[in-house]
Amino acid sequence: MKIARLSVLKPVAMSMVIVLILILGLVSLRDLPVDLFPELTFPVAAVTVTYEGAGPEEIEQLITRPIEEIMSSIPNVESVSSTSRTGGALILVSFGWGTDMDFATLNMRERLDLIRDSLPREVPMPMVLRFDPSMLPITQLAITEPNGDLITAKKLVENEIKPFLDSVDGVAAVTVEGGTEQEIQLLVDPNKLNSYGVSLSQLQQLIGSENLNLPGGSLQDQNQNLPIRITSQFTSIFDLETLPIPTIQGNVPLGSLVEIKDTTKPVLQESYLNGEPSVGLSVLKASGANTVSVSRAINKRLEELKKNLPEGVEIKAIFDQSKFIEQSIRAVAWNMLLGSILAAAVLYLFLRNMRSTLIIGLSIPISIVTTFLFMYFSGLTLNVLTLGGLALGIGMMVDNAIVILENIYRLRQLGYSLKEAAIEGTSEIGGAIVASTLTTVVVFLPIVFVEGLAAQLFKPLALSVAFSLLASLFTALIIVPLLSSTFMKVSDEESSFQHGFNRTSDWYRGVLQKVLKKPKTTIMITFILFLASFGLTPFIGQEFLPAQDQGFVGIDARLPAGSALNSTYEMVQDIDQVLGEIAEIDLSYVTVGGTDNFSLAAGTQMNRANYNILLKDLSERKRSDVEVAEDIRNQLLKIPTAEIRVSASDSGFSGDPVSITVKGPDIDTLRILSDEVIELISRVDGVREPSSNFTAGNPEITVSINRERASFYGIRSAQVAGAINDATRGLVSTRLARSGDEIDVRLVIDERYTSSIEHLSQLLIDAPTGEKVPLHAIALIERDQGPNQIRRADRLREVTVRASILDRDLGSTINEIEETLRSEMSLPAGYRISFGGQNEQMQDAFFKLSGAIALAVILVYMVMAARFESFFSPFIIMFSVPITVIGVLIGLFITFQPLGVGSLVGILILTGIVVNNGIVLIDYINLLKSKGVDTYEAILEAGPTRLRPILMTALTTILGLIPLTLGFGEGTEIQQPMAIVIVFGLSFATFITLLLIPAIYYVADQWKENRKAKKSLELKV
Repeated sequence: MKIARLSVLKPVAMSMVIVLILILGLVSLRDLPVDLFPELTFPVAAVTVTYEGAGPEEIEQLITRPIEEIMSSIPNVESVSSTSRTGGALILVSFGWGTDMDFATLNMRERLDLIRDSLPREVPMPMVLRFDPSMLPITQLAITEPNGDLITAKKLVENEIKPFLDSVDGVAAVTVEGGTEQEIQLLVDPNKLNSYGVSLSQLQQLIGSENLNLPGGSLQDQNQNLPIRITSQFTSIFDLETLPIPTIQGNVPLGSLVEIKDTTKPVLQESYLNGEPSVGLSVLKASGANTVSVSRAINKRLEELKKNLPEGVEIKAIFDQSKFIEQSIRAVAWNMLLGSILAAAVLYLFLRNMRSTLIIGLSIPISIVTTFLFMYFSGLTLNVLTLGGLALGIGMMVDNAIVILENIYRLRQLGYSLKEAAIEGTSEIGGAIVASTLTTVVVFLPIVFVEGLAAQLFKPLALSVAFSLLASLFTALIIVPLLSSTFMKVSDEESSFQHGFNRTSDWYRGVLQKVLKKPKTTIMITFILFLASFGLTPFIGQEFLPAQDQGFVGIDARLPAGSALNSTYEMVQDIDQVLGEIAEIDLSYVTVGGTDNFSLAAGTQMNRANYNILLKDLSERKRSDVEVAEDIRNQLLKIPTAEIRVSASDSGFSGDPVSITVKGPDIDTLRILSDEVIELISRVDGVREPSSNFTAGNPEITVSINRERASFYGIRSAQVAGAINDATRGLVSTRLARSGDEIDVRLVIDERYTSSIEHLSQLLIDAPTGEKVPLHAIALIERDQGPNQIRRADRLREVTVRASILDRDLGSTINEIEETLRSEMSLPAGYRISFGGQNEQMQDAFFKLSGAIALAVILVYMVMAARFESFFSPFIIMFSVPITVIGVLIGLFITFQPLGVGSLVGILILTGIVVNNGIVLIDYINLLKSKGVDTYEAILEAGPTRLRPILMTALTTILGLIPLTLGFGEGTEIQQPMAIVIVFGLSFATFITLLLIPAIYYVADQWKENRKAKKSLELKV
């Protein structure tokens, strides 16, 4: 090849080019963003609407349905689902993968404008939000104060820690949760206030109007213009106590009308770190920012901050995504290094020449650095998957270099000079390695046409492998000939290994002779093995993505709706006792009164507690996070009345393992059917914690206003609602400035007047006539249970049952669930069941990736046909592709690994790899035949001659992937199935190819010659 000749004849110029590429590659490596996974974009947007005071049914009718209908008319919309709750609605709009979400959200806002006038007047404009994974926190912190003083802790967080972190480059937002704030409460006795002829609203206005600093114009005095300020702002509680309030009995100090308490605001949410009261901080990064860089900057700021914090204040990381990223990338990098060492060991074993081994060894870092350059300009990030792609490509990177070096080495042994051997050896085999590289690279082209989550995850991996192979082709064609022409040294002495390999080569020649005597027998035996391997498929399960041990366990614990915060805290104490016995737990952080995804409309849920549990490093524990979660799950079963879900190995972007949706018109029927589904799937082995998203209605008090009676007194419904709201929630009348903070001054009716329905019924309502009318005189007050929420999908009401899976694969579990529901459950007319979650994602990915594999086979054949200028040779080589199934199925069976997206991507890569050996072998057979050698002799000479490069390339690829196959370190779970598929598939395919391809070639060539002879005979006749 001309490029090889140029590199050998112009070594200085080529050396300078190589140095320049290395410098650029190292610079690009420094600037490559580092993340856990590639940046994901989900084609989902949400519409949120608030409608204070409206119930779920009214919201469904007046808001949800009109919005659903208008959203369904937008192009590329795949589904529309909604949740209607008291006070608001959330409508999720899912688009097809590949949709431009900026344009889609703009389209959503335009459609909402069309129906704005049809919505109730009091409803504010609906908000459109995009679902962005970057909205999830990258770091969560817990801050504890030595005395457990949450007022001080929260002030410290809001005034010192939060502003310090807000200024970190790449931080989008810092949110604070938990803690308490100071408040001054004015406890009101309604009867006492009534005796003075003062209403609550009048008292609020009087207090607010006195706490003011106002400008009073200006005064001209002695040639000076002096501004006038009226200072009447409260400076202490004493000012409040002595504030004169005009009443029917004269001016009375405020302290005589109300009881003034310096206290804290009512707590709706509490946070605890390892049982100690704490304040939580969540840090969100800006879109496109480098997660590791941002986390490192945050940790650096925290170290600076800790020096200035009061003694005893502690800041602990509950969750730090960068820690897992660094552990995962470190593990993959070590696997790459170990794979490189094993590949180099194989080279030395075969060549027994340190200089030749170093030549190949140098090609690995040069190829990797060149790959980083490609990655930088293509916009990829350094993450678990792109580095996994490099780890997968480590063994393949040296394949091209090995084939060329081995050929150069062989020619040197035949007496060629260094430069002649380098040029002739590269030119002789160059076309074959270009074709073999292109066959491996071209298999990734179909992934470009695959959509969905799997494609977003594996496209970067495919690109990194493709870039590494193209870089290895560059090093093989330029650097290997260059270094070989300068440094290669051939030993005339035959090593013991070489002597042993020659005996192996002779043995292989003998076996090949027997195969060629009965080629059809070899073909038949291979075909039988191929069919027999499918007998293993019932024992191999299916999964979407493998679970990743991130050392993190989550607990979602709930009491019956309406439970008070104190009851939830008692439940938390019971859970803490259980967690205290789990040795693997490093720290646990719980939020009592946690919010859910509907927090925009629903606010806090005081019956709920959310745990974030950080486990010790993987090296310090014997059990995986899934096993720890199962232990916690079993021990928490003894806590009564609580509904508790324990989760682990959650990647954050795949759905629930089991997700069954029941759809139909009536919500009560849906509840009954979902309960039946839960009961049936609970019997299925491996199913854990089945539960539905149908929640019983919250206990509530309904106040039904008698309009006739109320109108008799001139009282309107809004006035009644306002009076009740002021009585139960209090009324902020003003704010008191103290020590640099502003504290709410809240008028609160004494609890004893609102502690029961009877007391509430005595609440006095101000009539326009001046009368004080008790609430029971104009309204009926009773305890009731209202609906909680109504969920809809594609304009039908639905209830979804979700569950997790333990010690079973997803595919067989879903199949058993489907069979159970089909045989034991009958659905009423108008109702149906569908499966979603990971099963839906898995089926979609399997279908698309199977199509990609089929297309890859066609593309590989086309590349080989172009290389050989024939349809005959590529057709023979393609027989090496299906026989990989034997090794793939055996590998998955032996390692107890289910077939998943990672395995399918491994098969896709394998499709391009396995033909390489066939290309090298057939190319040499054709070369010998072109020189006039008989087909039988050409096969017998080409097989042993190409045995060493075939075994070397196969072994370097296989041994390079052994560390990933064994799953060393954190974050290798996704690459492990790919590595297993490639290692076992290539191992079996290599040995079968060495016998099967020659046999098929010989049979096909005989058939071809017989046909040619028959045609020539017919022409003579």
